[in-house]
Amino acid sequence: MSPQEPNSPWICHVCDTKGQGESQTCSNCYKVACLQHIQHVTSYNPQTGLYQLMPVCLDCAIREAIQ
Repeated sequence: MSPQEPNSPWICHVCDTKGQGESQTCSNCYKVACLQHIQHVTSYNPQTGLYQLMPVCLDCAIREAIQ
């Protein structure tokens, strides 16, 4: 981020924590979450045939674990 760019506010969709600047986005639901509620999980990419680390929010991680 360059010095001229303003810090944009955001709110974590899991815990409603407010933040400024860069945020983390879940790769499943595309919602913003704070660092405490984002974890990186291994996901298979069928296009490349490789496994890659994807940022996933706590809500999506729990949904995947239940299924």
